[in-house]
Amino acid sequence: MSNKKTNKKTNKQVAKISVKKIVYVVLTIFLGKLLGLLAFELISFNFVSTLEKDSLPVAYDQIFGLVWSPLPAYLFWTLIFFGAVGGFFLGLTWWRIVYVEHRHWRNKTK
Repeated sequence: MSNKKTNKKTNKQVAKISVKKIVYVVLTIFLGKLLGLLAFELISFNFVSTLEKDSLPVAYDQIFGLVWSPLPAYLFWTLIFFGAVGGFFLGLTWWRIVYVEHRHWRNKTK
């Protein structure tokens, strides 16, 4: 038996929290929130264009002083929340794929 070091990581090494991992996950949470906001705006745009095509009035309400929208506030906050939660899990998944398993697109063997 040889005493070679292997590239396999133990559970303790995988669970180790570093500043790089925290920043990576926080930025993916931010990306998820931005995608949730984009989804809300696309839904709003589609809703308003449908109402205007049918010559119906569009009533805008203010959502907690942040956004003027014809859609209810709970839809806005729901999409932002699910975007943040999705960003958290996406960040953890991609951290594992990129930094733990080292599955980069440029390392693929044919």
